[in-house]
Amino acid sequence: MRKKRYLFLIIGLVLIVLVSSCTSKDVVVENKNSSKKVQEESKSSKEDDLEKIMIQFKTLISENKEPDEVVEFIDENIEKVSKKESVDMIKEFEKLQENYIALYTEELHKENRQQTLAKLYPNSDIDPKKIEEIKDEELKKIISKMIKGRYKIVNEEGFYFPKIDYEIFKKYEKNLSDELKEYLNIKVVESDSPAIIDGEITVSWDELGNRLIKIEKYLTKYPKGIKCEEVMRIYGEYLVMYMSGSDNTPIYNAKDKKIKKDIFDNYKKIVSNNKDTITANVINEYMKIIEKNNHISDSVVTSRLVELYNEAIGRFEECE
Repeated sequence: MRKKRYLFLIIGLVLIVLVSSCTSKDVVVENKNSSKKVQEESKSSKEDDLEKIMIQFKTLISENKEPDEVVEFIDENIEKVSKKESVDMIKEFEKLQENYIALYTEELHKENRQQTLAKLYPNSDIDPKKIEEIKDEELKKIISKMIKGRYKIVNEEGFYFPKIDYEIFKKYEKNLSDELKEYLNIKVVESDSPAIIDGEITVSWDELGNRLIKIEKYLTKYPKGIKCEEVMRIYGEYLVMYMSGSDNTPIYNAKDKKIKKDIFDNYKKIVSNNKDTITANVINEYMKIIEKNNHISDSVVTSRLVELYNEAIGRFEECE
């Protein structure tokens, strides 16, 4: 009788364990399913939020809202979107800025605004910290709007006009692709230190050559990049300047038309230091033409410039 009692007790304990085990498994499965459901709902919610942000952004762009309003939206939302959407935002915003330059330039040329600015900021760019000095309230308002829209007001050739302030875009770097970051760095250099002003080349031939090589690396690295066409345009401008100089900065001596020794030496340097690059190969061909012509810059040399330019551009993959 006692044995039977023990037997029933053991069977009962086994049943309890089995039931407990099944219940525990069910709870684990239920918890896993619940957690998965929460994750899926959270992911769906984030995707919905991202979509709403991008719809709002595209609406601002399609309505041609002014840059200060659009960049305010970007500042509020860029941390909430993915890198891909961040790139799209900055790319579209830059286009919007470019489209507004003509309108803002016109605003700065109305009435006597240029004279007003010339008196306040003689021969210098406008310091954003000193716009309170402007007494003309309408002019102060438009300049404040430009600065908030990520422009700087520069003085070149005696005139004040807006330029995109690429330096400020660095605040978004962690949200952007490597390609766009490298593009913005190229634009920062050109914006902060233009290669040519008023027909005069303002950087050394060494710097001009280095910029060419840096841009070539970008074009080689991102042959189908979103900014390929713009970077190719900059490369072409630099290449023409590097090979032919400018109206106010010729590559030859006025007296005998001989190509300046320091410039020719720089050609040698860029070829020697950058072998197997498109730029170095084209400059090497150019040097041979110069040497064959006894270093004289005349129609024999200049007539080959277009051919060499086309050869260089043609070696890059075509931008989409």
